[in-house]
Amino acid sequence: MLPQPSVSFTLPSVHDGTELDCRLFHPSTGPSHPGLPWSGHAAVVAPPYAPLGGCYNDAIVDVVAGTLLQVGYLVVTFNFRGAASSAGRTSWTSKPEQADYVSVIGFLAYYVHHLDRLSSNAHEMDPRPLPTLLMAGYSYGAIVAMNLPHLDTILAHFATPAIHTAEADIRLRAEHLAEAHNSLPASPGSPQRSLGVRLGGDEVISERNHDGHGPVSDSHREERIRESVGHLLSRAKLVHRPYRRWPSSQEAAADDGDEMHQCLDEVPGGIRFQSAYLAVSPPVGIMARLITFSLFNHLSLPWARRPRAVAADDTPLASNPTLVIYGGQDGFISYSKMREWTYQLSSASGSQFHHVEVTEAGHFWAEGDTIYELRDVVGAFATELADYHAESNSTPQGT
Repeated sequence: MLPQPSVSFTLPSVHDGTELDCRLFHPSTGPSHPGLPWSGHAAVVAPPYAPLGGCYNDAIVDVVAGTLLQVGYLVVTFNFRGAASSAGRTSWTSKPEQADYVSVIGFLAYYVHHLDRLSSNAHEMDPRPLPTLLMAGYSYGAIVAMNLPHLDTILAHFATPAIHTAEADIRLRAEHLAEAHNSLPASPGSPQRSLGVRLGGDEVISERNHDGHGPVSDSHREERIRESVGHLLSRAKLVHRPYRRWPSSQEAAADDGDEMHQCLDEVPGGIRFQSAYLAVSPPVGIMARLITFSLFNHLSLPWARRPRAVAADDTPLASNPTLVIYGGQDGFISYSKMREWTYQLSSASGSQFHHVEVTEAGHFWAEGDTIYELRDVVGAFATELADYHAESNSTPQGT
C-alpha cells in the first residue's frame, strides 16, 4: 500500500548514536476532507522483532502505514537497531529500542513544526486544533510503543539539547529536510499547492549530482545532510543551560548533573501534539517475556504490577486515544492476560482505551480477508481521531 518514500534518511539514536534507517511519506490530502490543507497529523509505525526478520518492509507495517497515509497522516517508518542493514543489534532489555523510537518521535515532531503546512488562503489568526502524533507499532513494535514515556517527557529532551548530541542532530536534520520540502517548486494551481503540502517526486529531495545527471547516491545525500546540519548549527541561536541526556542508563543520567552546556534554544511557542496510540497484535503474555525479559515487567500493564482498579491517568494508554487490535487465533498472545489487561484499561474512569479482537485472524493476518478488516479498523480509528480533533474547540496538552 505504501508508495515510494518521500525521503529515505538515517537518524542517530539518542541511546548511543546508532544510525537508524528511516522512511518518510507525505499524504496527498487531509483525512476525509479532499482539498483541505493538511492539518499536521503524523504517525510513527514501528516494525516487529528484528532477530525474526522484522523491519520496515514488513507486510503488516506496510498495510498500517499505508492506511494512515491514505487518510491524511504524514508517516514515518523505521528500523530498530539490528534490523535489515541497520547498525547495532537487538538488546535483551528493549531500552535501546525504546530510545530508537524516541529518536524518531523527536525528528517527526520537529519536521512537522518546520513544514510550510498551511495553504496560502488560511487565516493566520484562526486558532489551529492541536495535531495528533500517533505512536503505532506491530508485534514487538507495538509493545515498545506502548511502553514509551509520556509524549511531553519525550519532547522535553529535544527542547534545548546540547549541541553535538544526538538530540540536537535530530532536530537540525528535521529542520533541514522540512526546509528542503518547503523550497520545492510548486505552481499556484498545482494539486500540491492546494493541499498545503509541497510534494516532490519519489524523493522529497530528489537532488541531482553536480553534473546534473542522475540522482545522488545515499552516501552523497547523507553528506549533504550533514553539511546542511552544520550550516544550521552555525546560525542557530544558542543558550547556556543544564542538559540531561536521554537516560540510556542511570550512570549516564547521573553524570550529567547540572553542568552548563551550549544548547539549541527552544522553538517559539514550543512543540505540542495530542498523543494517540495504535498497537497491532502486541504479543501480550509468554511471547513478550521470551522477546525481552525486562520490557514485559515494565510495560504499562496494571495487572502485572498491582491487583487494583486503575484510573485513566495511571497510564497514557488510558488517558489518550488508544486502539489495540489483535487476532482471535494469535498464537503469540496469552488471551487470559490480554482480556484482563484490556478490561482494566477500557473500564478505567475516563478511559480512552479501545480494543478490537478479529476472531479469525492470526498474528500475521493471513487468514481469509482479515488483512482487510485490519485495514478498515485502523482507517476508521485514524479518521475518527483526526476528525475529532479537527472539530474540537479545545486543544488538550500532549501527554
